[in-house]
Amino acid sequence: MISVESGIERFAREINLDDYYSPYPMQARFHASPTPHKLLGGAAGPGKTLALIVEHMIAANEFTDPVAAKQVHTLLLRRTHPKLEATLITRFREKIPRELYRDFNESKKVVTWHNGATTHFGSMQYEHNAWDWQGQWYKIGYDEVCEFTYKQWQATSAWNRCPVSPHCTKDGAGNPIGIGAGWCKKLFVDKVPCDEMDEAQRSRYRPEDYEYFPCTYLDNPIYANDPAFIARLESYPAAIRDALKYGTWGVVGGYFFGAWDPAENVYDPDAAEGIKPWHKRWISTDWGFEHWAATYWHYMDDLGIIRTYRELCVKHQPPEVLAESIARASLDADGPMPKFQAYFLSHDAFASKATSTMGENPNSVAMRMAPVLRQHGLPAPTMSTRDKLGREQLMYQLLRKRVRVGETADGQPVQAAAWQIADTCSKLIDVIPAAPRDEDDVERIAEFLGDDPLQGAGYGLYGITGKPGKKPDEQKLQEQLSRVEDPFAQKMVIFKHNMTKLKKAERDQSGSPAWMRRVQ
Repeated sequence: MISVESGIERFAREINLDDYYSPYPMQARFHASPTPHKLLGGAAGPGKTLALIVEHMIAANEFTDPVAAKQVHTLLLRRTHPKLEATLITRFREKIPRELYRDFNESKKVVTWHNGATTHFGSMQYEHNAWDWQGQWYKIGYDEVCEFTYKQWQATSAWNRCPVSPHCTKDGAGNPIGIGAGWCKKLFVDKVPCDEMDEAQRSRYRPEDYEYFPCTYLDNPIYANDPAFIARLESYPAAIRDALKYGTWGVVGGYFFGAWDPAENVYDPDAAEGIKPWHKRWISTDWGFEHWAATYWHYMDDLGIIRTYRELCVKHQPPEVLAESIARASLDADGPMPKFQAYFLSHDAFASKATSTMGENPNSVAMRMAPVLRQHGLPAPTMSTRDKLGREQLMYQLLRKRVRVGETADGQPVQAAAWQIADTCSKLIDVIPAAPRDEDDVERIAEFLGDDPLQGAGYGLYGITGKPGKKPDEQKLQEQLSRVEDPFAQKMVIFKHNMTKLKKAERDQSGSPAWMRRVQ
C-alpha cells in the first residue's frame, strides 16, 4: 500500500521549497486546504497565478514511487492561447527553476517532473474545447477563472480525478471581473447554487465543497508599498478599481454583463475564413463632429454569423470629408470596391446642418455625404432606427447567441458567437463592457460620454436581418466535388448539378417545369 504524506510538507522538505517560494498567509491556507474546489481570488497583485502553479508543482511531486507518480497529471488552463503564453507559461519559466523538473515540451506545453508526473498547460477558448481533455485524469486549475463560463468549469468534471492521489482538486484563481464572475461569486462567495445550474446540479451542490481565499495587493509586501502600482489601480473607473484593488465582487456589471465574452465575441481577421463575394455586406455610422463619427463595416457569413470587421472613428471631419474617408476605408485589400447592400447613418444626420469652413450649409449631413458615397460606388445613406432600446437588446441577444458550426470527432456540438468583432475594432471592444445600465430604467443603457462606437455598430446590427447571402450554384458544385475523390462519383455530382440547373432554367422561362407542362 502506498503511503501518502502531505504533498506540501514532503516536497518542501526534500527540495527546500523556501529557497524558491515563500507563500503569503492566504496562499499557505490555499495550499493546505483539502476542499475539492478552492478559489484564490480578489484583487490584483497578491501572487494568485504563481500560487496556482506551485499548487500543481506540489501535487505533481506528491509521490516518490515512480509507478504512482506516472499516474499523476495536472492541468493549468487559461481562456485563450495568447493569454496562456503571456501569463501562466511566462510565470512558470520565470519562477520555477530548471533543476526542479526533468523536461518542458514546448510544442505540447507539458512539464515532466523528475518523478514522471506531468503538468499540462492548455487553453479553452470555446465551450466545446473542454472535450479536448477527455481520456485522461487531472487535477485542474483555472487561472483567471472569471474569464470562463460555468459550462467550461463544469464540463471538465469527468476528468477531474486521479487513481492514486486524494488531493485531485479543481481550483481557480483570479479577479472578480469577466463573464464568469457571477457564477464564481454564487458558488464560492455566497455559497449558493448559481443561475446556470439545472435542477439536478442545484440539488447536488454542497457549499462545503467550495472554499474562498480572499486576498489583495496588501498581501504582497512588494506591491503594498509600491506607489506606482497603487496609482495604476487608482486610475481605473470606480467599479473596476474596487474589483482590482480590493477584490470587491459584484461591482463590475454594466449592461452587457453576462453577455460580453471577449474570448468568443472577438476574433482575429487573419484567422477567419474571410469574406466571400456572395456574403451580405453593409456599413453603419453614428455621425459626430466634436464627438466621434464612428463607422463600422459588417458582413454575414454562410452560417448567419455577423462579423463587424472594420472600424473608423474620426473627429472634426465635415460630411464630405467623412464620406471620402469611409470610401477609402471600404476598399478591399486588393483594391476594388466591394458591393455593399446598405449604409445606415444615425437619424440625427438627416436633420442637422453641419458647419464647414464656408459657414453653415443648408443641407443635412446625409444629403452632403450621399453624392460623395455614390461617386465611389457606395449606397446613399439610409436613416437608422430611433429604437435605442431595440438596438441595445438586439446587441445583447447577438452577443449571447451561439450558432452551431460543426461538431467534434466524438459528436459534441461546436458553436460560435452569433456576433463577432474583429480585434482591430479597439474602441468598440473597449466600450461594450463599459456600457452602464440606466439606474432609473435597468432595461436600457445609460447615456455616457464616448458611447459613439456602441451606437455606430448598433445601427448596423439593427438594419440587416434575414438569411445569409445565397452561395452561387457553381461554388456549391466545386465544394461538393472537393469532397468526392472517385471519378465516377464526381461525374454523377456534375450530372445532378446540370439537371438541377436545366430544370431551374425551364421553370424560369415558363413558370413551371417541363414535366408539369406535359401533364397539363
